[in-house]
Amino acid sequence: MPEYFGWDIGGVHLKQSRLTFDSEGRGALRTAIEPFEIWKAPGSLAERLSAMLERPEPAAGWMNPDRGGVAGVRHAVTMTAELSDVFPSRAEGVRSVLRACAEALGEETFRVFTLDGDLIGPGIAMERPMIAAAANWAATAHLVAGRAGPSILIDVGSTTTDIIPIGPEGPAPAARDDTGRLMTGELVYTGALRTPPSSLTGTVPLRGGLCRIACEQFCIMADAYLVLGRIGPADYTVPTPDGRGRSRREATARLARLVCADADDLDGREIGAIAQHLERRQIDRIAGALGEVAARHPELAGRPVIVAGAGAFVARDAAARAGREARRLQALVPGVAGENWDRAAPSAALALLLAGERAGAARA
Repeated sequence: MPEYFGWDIGGVHLKQSRLTFDSEGRGALRTAIEPFEIWKAPGSLAERLSAMLERPEPAAGWMNPDRGGVAGVRHAVTMTAELSDVFPSRAEGVRSVLRACAEALGEETFRVFTLDGDLIGPGIAMERPMIAAAANWAATAHLVAGRAGPSILIDVGSTTTDIIPIGPEGPAPAARDDTGRLMTGELVYTGALRTPPSSLTGTVPLRGGLCRIACEQFCIMADAYLVLGRIGPADYTVPTPDGRGRSRREATARLARLVCADADDLDGREIGAIAQHLERRQIDRIAGALGEVAARHPELAGRPVIVAGAGAFVARDAAARAGREARRLQALVPGVAGENWDRAAPSAALALLLAGERAGAARA
């Protein structure tokens, strides 16, 4: 049966989506998300990719031309890991990632996604690395354009949030590089797991008043969402700030440190109020950026917000705060089965695009 792989290589996660079709043409997507802090071991990227791939042998006739796939190409790659300061420049970061992909996947079997929405050979990407840098948002945006038409995409990941306007002709970002996207509100450096609370607020409610917080890496937003029950321990896919576990008790202890306390110094209601305050501040941050993006696109008034990512629940709440209807990305592709594959939206989009989905395809 045909198999197509999408890869999103980030600075803290490796995301793989594997799309397969059965004999009747029904698709299924499986995703794998592996923690990998590239700055700690950049030289082991190829080994980690190989381990995720497990090098399955393609069945005879795996290529399915009727689905628009590219003969001999099984993998599509995008990345954000090039921004890691382990690399002297983003261009060298792109090239380093591409070399690892060539070693793990085979140079002839993968293509690289660009900011223009093209799938190009690794040789071209090596020569022009910046057209492939931080292009993962564009992969999801092209899938949404082909499936939902005019809309706004919000993908809340572990670290950042992408807010992409989709016009009648496809993705319509005001900027394409990260610096420009930060300036326009289309990239918000806040995410559902790794974000430090001190980036969202300087105070939290405590004992009938407000308490200033410690600007230390005592806790992260994953701790707040774990305490609130919005994620489970298995969803906490990043290292904990103190190196301890991912239970609710351990997350509570980390949150208490935010106000320089021990867990036993605060009761459950106080910890819950702190977590809820952090949640509201993050939703406010994303809803504000959504309003900024939407104001530039009055033609999208009344159009849905498509939500995705590890923090899709945050995106949904931000859309509601802004008075917008939210739809889940996975619901746009009803013919493809799979549990929560839109948590790894860019890699899933790449697998679908490689298999024949195109930005100009008939809208669902």
